[in-house]
Amino acid sequence: MKKLMLKIAVAALFATVAATLSAEPALLGNPALKGQTLEIETVKAVLLGKKVAIGDTRVVVIIAKASSAQDAFLQAHVGMTTSQFQNHWRRLFMTGGGSAPKVVETEAEAVKLAAATLGAIVIADPAAAADLAVLAK
Repeated sequence: MKKLMLKIAVAALFATVAATLSAEPALLGNPALKGQTLEIETVKAVLLGKKVAIGDTRVVVIIAKASSAQDAFLQAHVGMTTSQFQNHWRRLFMTGGGSAPKVVETEAEAVKLAAATLGAIVIADPAAAADLAVLAK
């Protein structure tokens, strides 16, 4: 009986780890952005503040202070760490080139704020944000 319980616990652990590892971060948007899909170049332009609207909606960038999904996505699509990304926006803001992203503590807070903010975009695990529109993976 103990062996069976141990096998079940190990299987559950592996399933959880596999689901976590297979979760691919995505650029998500406020539900009003549903139906929009962004090309790779557009993703980079939006995240770097070179493109300030998606369709007719002005973009509001929301980032978490610490998020492994966000770090991986930024590195893959923009070639920056979260820290470098924040520094880029600080420089842009200080020179009058854009509005600084809204910064929250956690990915969960970022997702919640994006759901409530028109035009908001956030990098997160799409499984954790079912209400948001997937704009790019």
